[in-house]
Amino acid sequence: MCAMASDLIVDGELMLYGPVGGSWWDDGGFTATEVLQALAEMEGDITVRLNSGGGIAWDGIAIYNALHARTSKVTVVIDGIAASAASVIAMGGDDIVMRTGALMMIHDASTITWGTAEEHEKSAALLGKLDGQLAAVYAARTGLDLSEISGLMDAETWMDGTEAVEKGFATAAGAEKAAKASAFDYRLYAHAPKPLVASARKLKAPRPVGEWGVPLNAAMARRKTPAQPAAISEPPMPNETQTGTAPAAPANDNAPAKTERERISAILDHAEAAGREDLAKHLAFKTDMSAEAATAMLAKAPKAAPAADGLGALRESAPKVVIGGDAKGETKSEDGKPRSLDSAVDRFNAAFKRR
Repeated sequence: MCAMASDLIVDGELMLYGPVGGSWWDDGGFTATEVLQALAEMEGDITVRLNSGGGIAWDGIAIYNALHARTSKVTVVIDGIAASAASVIAMGGDDIVMRTGALMMIHDASTITWGTAEEHEKSAALLGKLDGQLAAVYAARTGLDLSEISGLMDAETWMDGTEAVEKGFATAAGAEKAAKASAFDYRLYAHAPKPLVASARKLKAPRPVGEWGVPLNAAMARRKTPAQPAAISEPPMPNETQTGTAPAAPANDNAPAKTERERISAILDHAEAAGREDLAKHLAFKTDMSAEAATAMLAKAPKAAPAADGLGALRESAPKVVIGGDAKGETKSEDGKPRSLDSAVDRFNAAFKRR
């Protein structure tokens, strides 16, 4: 079970401990929805204390965008570890402080595909687009070239406080001793430090996800992995029936679908969605939040500032077709932060959910 949104606020600070998108792992942690709800309750400058081995890419991106959208100062303190999707969350801070002994890790996204060559190619294309988006976020924060960022991601780069500051991934390395790294199955990572691997524990992952939490392709989600490869399964005996008892015809169940469409429309078409389109789509398509609760959250969230020039050149050098962006390049807000990764991430997840 994940924490309630109110449980994430401790002594006035936002505590993000455990897997990102925790409900996917069924092992604690926090989701983007819970973080957005908690942020709606916080006013003024905030401190985010982060200790996470990673998790779901989309939740990490949504939380990163939520932190960037705040007009007040955001200080992210990495208490123990910010790996994978958690490192993206860290980039949302105005100040990023690595406590002594804390670690940060960036790497390429990964997933598992079951199906034809075409389905594998689609997964590869998806991962390439996601990597391009994440590289643009890291590059905008650090000032490093996209090619250098891509190299660091390819190599699965682990950084202590000093290294993170030198490369621009953090603004300070604090003297306060780091907390124990959050529980996570660090065996998922190719180059995790040996102490982390030794202390790793297997997470329960009932839903099909890859190391970044990228959903498996639709074919995999629809099928169960056979005990033996299909190519060598035995044919049925000649007298063996192939039909069995016909299942009863399903009852007409259009009412829930209609109710869901009405809920989505009520959120997206509400006046409070203006200027908060990305958040509205996230709440409509990625949560089960009621229309009333969603519009109340929208009313408390800051509106997007008018776009300004600044990140176009950076985005031009990234892959032209990207998840959460477009070929024209992402913009910056007035405080110099990169604009949100747009709503394509949510559209992809909505389309995946409907398949």
